[in-house]
Amino acid sequence: MVTLRDVALACGVSAATVSRALNGRGKTEDERYERIRQQAVSMGYRPNAAARALKTNRSFNIGILYEDVMSHEYFSSLIDGLRDAAEQKGYDLTFLSRPLYDEADDYATQIASRGLDGIVVLQADFLSPRIQSLCRMSWPMVFIDHRQEGHDCVLSDNRQGMEALVNYAAGCGLTRVALLLGEDGLVSRERLQGYYKACAENGLRVYDHFVCRAGYRNPAACLDACASLLSLPCPPEAVLFPDDFSLLATMTELGAQGVMIPRDLYAAGYDGIAMSRLVYPRLTTYSQNTQKMADTVIDVLHDAITRPEDHVPSEYTVQGSLTRGETLRPLSIAPNASVGGSAS
Repeated sequence: MVTLRDVALACGVSAATVSRALNGRGKTEDERYERIRQQAVSMGYRPNAAARALKTNRSFNIGILYEDVMSHEYFSSLIDGLRDAAEQKGYDLTFLSRPLYDEADDYATQIASRGLDGIVVLQADFLSPRIQSLCRMSWPMVFIDHRQEGHDCVLSDNRQGMEALVNYAAGCGLTRVALLLGEDGLVSRERLQGYYKACAENGLRVYDHFVCRAGYRNPAACLDACASLLSLPCPPEAVLFPDDFSLLATMTELGAQGVMIPRDLYAAGYDGIAMSRLVYPRLTTYSQNTQKMADTVIDVLHDAITRPEDHVPSEYTVQGSLTRGETLRPLSIAPNASVGGSAS
């Protein structure tokens, strides 16, 4: 088995220098440290987790709190990004088990018993006693798409994302644009504010019945909402969906009923999942930058773990980009024409 001392001998440096390079304590831009890291990888060096934990009083293990199902493409992409970013800094990821009972200290007990260095709260019921109890704890903790006083949070710029979609719809020549929202929460509230702002700036009239609550990843509710919107005396020209998955499913069901997107109704999704680029018509959507979000989360959490006395909890916002497709396009473009590319 390759040891730290073996890597040091191969590189012609001290074991302490190798340790600093591999544990992220050296300057990441230092060429010498980069050569050491590459040499360690080529030699197949693997740190002894137990010894490292005893020496540093850290587990190099980050907990992931995620209460939703794993089939959600947006969160799956975030988890992939978190895994890659964590590995770059020498951390492993551990998923916290969803409690069978809503005991207030359940997550806290798991975190303490596993000796986790920090926590990423990816998705949860923030009103539940177990989450409220967790929020009062002093562990290094980063929340994604949720503001929590006293803790770091990394937000996707949902307000700017919705503004980009409405601006694009208006630029395509559309004047009646409806919005389907997910469940109430920070994400939905930010998107609603972006919708109202962009409509006002583009001179689009906002009809109260054009804003509907449908839920995330809920094709049945989105289909019902679309049916109600299309039955109006003056229906919308375009509908902005809460997520790509719901748009894909609704598009199929509407097509079976003879309502074709984009022939009869324009539509745009949200998230930018891989499937949105593989179907026809390709989705116009707002692609969230999950890798940038994941990198930011791990960087912030690493700082909170390694500099507990100096770290100040802050809020970070990550922008995505508009991805143009065929489901929402300029009126001057024929229905069967191809539209591609992204615009930030």
